[in-house]
Amino acid sequence: MSLRPIYFKLFLTHAIVSFLFTCRVTAQTTDSLKLNRLDSAYVKGRISDKDRSSFQTARLNIHDHENPQVTTSVGIKLTQNRNYYTQTAMLSNATGVTPSWAGLAPNFSIRGFRTRSNFRNGLNAYLQYSDDNSNIQQLDVVKGPSGTLFGGANMVFGGLINVVTYVPVDSTFTNFSLTAGNNNFQRASLDVNTVLDSSHNLLFRMFGTYVNRKSFQDQGLNKNIFLSPSFNYQINTKLKVKFEAEFLRKEATNSPLFTPGNPKLNGKLVNIENSRNLMLDYNRSYTDNSILWKTTSINLYGKVTYLISDKWQSETNVATTYGTSSGDYQTNLLTNDNNSVARRVLRYDAEDITNHQVQQNFIGNFSIGNWYNKLLIGLDYYHYSYTANYKNAGYIDTVSIRNPSLSANLFNVDLINKLVISKQPSHTIAPQNTYAAYVSNVLKPFDALSIMLSVRYDRLINSGTKDLVSQTTTGAFNQTSLTPKIGFTYQFIPKVFTLFGNYMSGFQNIAPTSINGILYSFKPQYGSQWESGLKISSLHQLLEATLSYYDINIRNTVMADQNDATKYIQGGRQYSRGVEIDIQTEPIKNLYLHGGAAYNDSKITEAEDATKGLRPVNAGPKWSATWYANYQFPVYGDNKWTAGIGGNYIGQDLIINSKKAGSFSTDDYTLLNGMVSYQYKKFKCNFTADNIFNKHYYYGGRGFITQGNLRQYNLALSLHF
Repeated sequence: MSLRPIYFKLFLTHAIVSFLFTCRVTAQTTDSLKLNRLDSAYVKGRISDKDRSSFQTARLNIHDHENPQVTTSVGIKLTQNRNYYTQTAMLSNATGVTPSWAGLAPNFSIRGFRTRSNFRNGLNAYLQYSDDNSNIQQLDVVKGPSGTLFGGANMVFGGLINVVTYVPVDSTFTNFSLTAGNNNFQRASLDVNTVLDSSHNLLFRMFGTYVNRKSFQDQGLNKNIFLSPSFNYQINTKLKVKFEAEFLRKEATNSPLFTPGNPKLNGKLVNIENSRNLMLDYNRSYTDNSILWKTTSINLYGKVTYLISDKWQSETNVATTYGTSSGDYQTNLLTNDNNSVARRVLRYDAEDITNHQVQQNFIGNFSIGNWYNKLLIGLDYYHYSYTANYKNAGYIDTVSIRNPSLSANLFNVDLINKLVISKQPSHTIAPQNTYAAYVSNVLKPFDALSIMLSVRYDRLINSGTKDLVSQTTTGAFNQTSLTPKIGFTYQFIPKVFTLFGNYMSGFQNIAPTSINGILYSFKPQYGSQWESGLKISSLHQLLEATLSYYDINIRNTVMADQNDATKYIQGGRQYSRGVEIDIQTEPIKNLYLHGGAAYNDSKITEAEDATKGLRPVNAGPKWSATWYANYQFPVYGDNKWTAGIGGNYIGQDLIINSKKAGSFSTDDYTLLNGMVSYQYKKFKCNFTADNIFNKHYYYGGRGFITQGNLRQYNLALSLHF
């Protein structure tokens, strides 16, 4: 499939000019939205997942048909009755999102770039090393480089993942659930919501979860306890305060990570080029349940909303997160023509990650003449610190895949304890501070047309990495970036049929690097996106569809100077182009259908000769698709039956791709999942089956591959009272 972006851009430019100059300007109708509708938690009435996403991703009270950006939302429609207990499972329903690196914090590929779930309610406040979805209402995948409103600290050019959490509501109820499944899966969850005062101004909600599960392989486990209390306090008609906290204790073996051998050596093919020809024992993990990674996280959040006037509102967000981990981190290298596994371990005495963020927003709704404005003015301070104290145990042993020796079974924590005693520790701390200001305005010259104009100024002060053993600091640098965002939506049929287009940009800071004795200072790496498409939302939201084409271009990538291989320049470039379509519909009563497909074409256009002209690794597959059908049978008395079936297609994914090293890829695969649910009054029983046909498959990223989970059955019993 070949896309010709130049013709598409010419068409888009012509379309924009035509609409602006041929459509009759009509008087602006007064917007009926209240200022307090900015806070999606307090929105009443029928609000779609995408509308709730628009409130968060734009930080303005705009609906999806006014948002020129594409956001894929995984909310209650897609997750109800499906026994989803991880963010990874939820994101399998997001169009264009595919699994990548399977490390301690799972990664995903979006529009040709690798990312993870980094944002929580719009802030850099993720729960460290957690994939649980206990208090998550929905996940929003914001497509494209979104540096204008989210900054560059955790932003990648393909998009970002934002967690939207549940909040207290004006009601009193309790949800209790017990789940059991094969592979010793056990889960207990509690959701308690109550009103704490007679005036219904103080609301409280508590989520609690306990999880204990093992791997389908010979070794592998995951245990965690999670608590999340939250308060909402309406102090008066103008002032509202929200507090939240998250506490996590987790211990787990990390997922098996295998680096395949390079397919080529000296220009000749010497190793296999795809995962289906691997000789690995699929049910063997090559680890031990004593090789554990332990994490404790304590995260605190606060939000203060103040109604300054009927046109202006102040919103102050504060987040402080702290996660500390210790244990053994294992990776594996396939050697001897991929016939042996060399096991390597890093022993962390402590890995501490701290985030502090203060964000001040002023939101205005006002008119200038006949032009209606929704204006956001924001200031942002973000502090990040990473501390690591570890020892490199090196490669512990090498195990033959076909004929493992008895000594391979001695691989455990006791063996590692003996090996790391004599190793030299590495103890470093790397803090950085970011100061930013941003402005975003949605203009409405007339009802059908919305124009978004946004810009962000960002100043990074990186204090460098300090070696706490030698007391030396290296890599300190400061960088400044300016990122604009422009977009429009035109509603052919109000709130039903919308044409949209955008130009968006983002950035990633690049630290100075010493190469061959020369210290290089670099500018930020920039990415920009042109995108256009259609959004369709029928009456009563019986049909929601989005069709989009995007073209992302990256510049300032560090590469070797082709005229002098001993020097480095920022001449690297690459592009990522593609098409996405997402459809949700309820064609008849009680039948819900969802389907999505994505195609991505990525290429490195300027780089070292070894990778120039090739698809970059970590770009994910070219093709992917997701689908789901759910039907609720006619209700007889208090009995309610529901059945659903869905699945995913993930295309070939490159793990190694170089003219010198050759290409190695995971093979494409299709997974099928199903569910049956029965409800009687306040009791519900859900039975789900994932990977029904027990498909063997590999997925990966960052140079590693991992075996995918085999068939998993779960039975959940829940009470609502």
